[in-house]
Amino acid sequence: MKTNHHGAAAQPDLSALPALPNHADLQQLKRQARELLRAWRAGDDSPSLERAAPYRQGDAAAPPSLSLAQLVIARELGFPSWPALHRAVMAQQEARQLDNAALVTRSLALALGRGWDSPQPERALALMQRLRGPCPPGLRAALALVRGELETLEAVPAAGQRLPPFDAPALAYVCFSSLHRLGEPWAGGLMRSARALLEDCAQGGSDLDALRMPDPDQEPAPGATEPPGLPLLYGAIAQAQSPELAAALLAAGANPNDGESLYHACEDADRSRAALQIRQLIAHGARWQGTNALLRLLDFEDPAGLALALSLGADVNEAGPEGATALHHALRRGRRAACLSQLIAQGADLSARDAEGRNPATLAALLGELEALELLAAQGAWPELPSARERFLAACAAADEPTALALVNEQPELMTQLDAQALRLLPDQAQRRAKASVALMLSLGWPVAVQGDWQASALNQAAFNGDATLVRLLLAHGASWEERNGFGGDVMGSLQHAAVHLPQAGGDYLGALQALLAAGAPWPSEEAREELPETMQAWLDEQGLL
Repeated sequence: MKTNHHGAAAQPDLSALPALPNHADLQQLKRQARELLRAWRAGDDSPSLERAAPYRQGDAAAPPSLSLAQLVIARELGFPSWPALHRAVMAQQEARQLDNAALVTRSLALALGRGWDSPQPERALALMQRLRGPCPPGLRAALALVRGELETLEAVPAAGQRLPPFDAPALAYVCFSSLHRLGEPWAGGLMRSARALLEDCAQGGSDLDALRMPDPDQEPAPGATEPPGLPLLYGAIAQAQSPELAAALLAAGANPNDGESLYHACEDADRSRAALQIRQLIAHGARWQGTNALLRLLDFEDPAGLALALSLGADVNEAGPEGATALHHALRRGRRAACLSQLIAQGADLSARDAEGRNPATLAALLGELEALELLAAQGAWPELPSARERFLAACAAADEPTALALVNEQPELMTQLDAQALRLLPDQAQRRAKASVALMLSLGWPVAVQGDWQASALNQAAFNGDATLVRLLLAHGASWEERNGFGGDVMGSLQHAAVHLPQAGGDYLGALQALLAAGAPWPSEEAREELPETMQAWLDEQGLL
């Protein structure tokens, strides 16, 4: 333990946002917004119209909306937006139910992301600002580290010192803090704290690889006394999303081949930041082999990122899970010609077989990827579809109704003879958003609840993607919102988890929610509703006006 040269420990400033009235009531604030909206719509309340005027942004003719009314309420209370006010009220309510120790622990969990839950830095900060009185002494160090306020501590912990509440090394709290994402002053403070602890690490000879964040979802290896934990570099890349912090860790000797970092660099939704972090890792010796990182990159339609990976040594013919090569994986993910052509040009083996014995052309046929079939045919690669069953599946995947019907007419028993592997074509195509293919299978009487990836039905897959059109189609053909997935939830749970933690590009989660509610699914609980994206919350609130 080292003593801070500033002397007595300073208390962090947790009052950056406007103060709320004691016992602020979110439902009352929502009612105020609805009342304001009613007054605007009635058109006979000039004071309410005057309240809205500063926020109409020059579009006085725009129809009144609940979102605008909520913005007025938030601004009048000193908050920049309704979501900011919403977070503050929810934090105040949560804080009333927790003592100071539980409140700090909860805010730290939100800031770091624990288990399957993604970090929620805005919520974490709002909860921190509800702290009543001084932080409990045992949690003061972790709170200061997550906030990048190392200088406020009288006794600065060593980088490897394990601290409550998560029994994590001091440096891990800094590296996993998602407050990096909020910009200044958090990012700057966290970088200063990281550099100070890295210097301590260097002076003390600590092994960076040994400093890991305990993960509640990992199990100890056989014979081990505790789980392996997550590496600091992973925290910098996936949780903090800070290339600057990742660069500092790499310069200090962090292992780029930690089994996590390159894979998660490839999945960053900010593709330019993903490219930067990939470059950094490879420059410090990261290897593609054995990481499945190239396959993860191919989960995105990112030709530039793929070109970068291939130029930096990614092997197009390395077999991943279930024997799939990069080309197999790209076909499964529906990648377009710009990506497929690069893989072929870089020497993708067109005769490689996946675990089920399919070469890329056969897989393309069984997925209905007609564009890919043309590309492969130009290279002399053709699908192998010797049986009527395989030709039928290929026709269904391609939404080729005439061929599918002709085959069924020739062999009426085809549908009844499909095994579980064949039947999962429906959820697999739903996952890939192949609407015409799904529609054809449904018209042929395909079992609608059959399970595919993560033991999820087609409706679970569509809801997870926010594919409102496909959700409505499946519901019209007898799918039920009660269908379970492999994680134990129902379809509404799949939708809500994805909307909050893993929103898919182009997803219409509000439309999917509306379709499920119309089909009889229960409305999200008040607690679950408060975590949903703003557009979904606003629509749910709007229903209170009807």
